Amino acid sequence: MDVKVVWNNEELYGCEYLNLGSTTENLVVQSTVIYVDEKNSDAHKLNYIVELNKHWLTKKCSINVNNNNSLELHTDGEGNWFNSDGELIDSLEGAIDIDISATPFSNTLPINRINWSINQIELFHMVYISIPSLKIKKVPQSYQYIRMEGELRYFKYRCYDFETIICVDSSGLVVKYPDTFSRVL
Repeated sequence: MDVKVVWNNEELYGCEYLNLGSTTENLVVQSTVIYVDEKNSDAHKLNYIVELNKHWLTKKCSINVNNNNSLELHTDGEGNWFNSDGELIDSLEGAIDIDISATPFSNTLPINRINWSINQIELFHMVYISIPSLKIKKVPQSYQYIRMEGELRYFKYRCYDFETIICVDSSGLVVKYPDTFSRVL
């Protein structure tokens, strides 16, 4: 597997280049995100690598922001998260997936782990990683599979009071995240 994706950031000026590859045991995502934070007159570059098992469960996530601020998380896939020193992070207990704020890729993880039926709703606890600060917290999110049009699937996504409809391709990769991200390649 070798999938390349480019997203345009419609909320902030920027884009992302993502490569999804595989080894004999894992899926590996390598990505670079560049965006401008106009409110703070600043630009950011984010590089991240996510290692997943063949069932789309996160095993490891490494993030570097602006070549000077890094975060590495490991998980056992059962809701236990560890820092780079192997110490348990109690506040993340029960979260299965990651949600990196600067990318639509995070939506792929819960979407690809479930065998969906129309109108099915699933609730998740995510490790939310705020970019550029790299602050982490556990957040509740839900997805509802609402329809299929050709090869595209549509999900109602909700986190706290925020709600939108996300469109994904047959690989579960976002094609359109309204007013936030759109797929270029």
